[in-house]
Amino acid sequence: MIRVTVLGGGNGAYATAADLSLAGHQVRLWRRAEAELKAVRAAGGITLIAEGRQGKASLAAATADLGEAVTGADVIVVPLPATTHEELARRLAPHLGERQIVLLTPGTFGAYVMAREIARAGGTLPLAFAETGTLPYLARKTGPAEVRAPVRAANLPAGVFPASRSKEALGRIAELFPAVRPSADVLDAALTNAGPVIHPPLVLINAGAIDRGHFDIHAAGTTASARKLIDAADAERVAARQGWSYPAPHYELQTYYDEARAAEGLYGTGARAKLTASGLWNETLDFEHRYVREDVVLGLSLLESAARTVSVASPAVSGLLLVFEAVLGQRLSGRGRALEHLGLGDLLLREIRALLNDGWRSRLWDRVLR
Repeated sequence: MIRVTVLGGGNGAYATAADLSLAGHQVRLWRRAEAELKAVRAAGGITLIAEGRQGKASLAAATADLGEAVTGADVIVVPLPATTHEELARRLAPHLGERQIVLLTPGTFGAYVMAREIARAGGTLPLAFAETGTLPYLARKTGPAEVRAPVRAANLPAGVFPASRSKEALGRIAELFPAVRPSADVLDAALTNAGPVIHPPLVLINAGAIDRGHFDIHAAGTTASARKLIDAADAERVAARQGWSYPAPHYELQTYYDEARAAEGLYGTGARAKLTASGLWNETLDFEHRYVREDVVLGLSLLESAARTVSVASPAVSGLLLVFEAVLGQRLSGRGRALEHLGLGDLLLREIRALLNDGWRSRLWDRVLR
């Protein structure tokens, strides 16, 4: 039994809290809005509807007090959007212990970002930060204390910062998520994230339909034209990974769309059919949705920068960023999670790799904190 704290009140947080509790772990749930916890308390927990493990899950605590939530936890799971990482790090800084593990699901290189923010705030750094390359569950809340997860990750790439602590950290995380597949480091894991490859093209190609109201970008929105753009961006992602010498598997999007290869992919056999059949993703979107604010602003900027660092051309990714710059009215390239925007732009490739391995024990750590 592992003592787990889940931070957040969204789809992923509720699915994680319920599933890990049903698996026999002691789970506390934190969300900042006290009023939003009333329904969970009144229901006596969260009901998970999913394949395999499901049912009503009791929680050890549901609290809006962050200190109460994280004190004594072995693993702190953060299924929140990457857009929250900097603020959350500053909130966590006074409360972390040096033997804890903070797991971001997924991270978009957030493990490095949160470590940097906590160090800047003078907080205690934990044993390790870890991040997955994708969500452990494809889920949607269907009530104030109910969540449906029609798809679970079959292969869950996960990296650790510092990577030198991977064995211990991933050993503990695998007790929570047996689908974990070790990555070389957190950038390796971040570059397996399908979100920045699949969501921006689907939003852009279907902008007119999205503007008119409810629309399922994964069903009606996945047209031949959308697939061409997705495939082009994904090829650039894989080329960037190869430029960084990260090994296969690269979890190409073909493994999601081609059922013959589905077992190799992040979500396994039948995943796309289950997702579209559920109807849960027929929803109202806008340009403030995490498909844009997380996957475009942060995810695509990271992908473009990672490709540029190893001299890999990324015309599809850069083109998407330029179009979204016009739509959002803000500069995106070189911002967000771009390596140069995170204090890594002046480092040599081998220095970045060494920093990702050594973390805050690196001689370069003080340099990137500036």
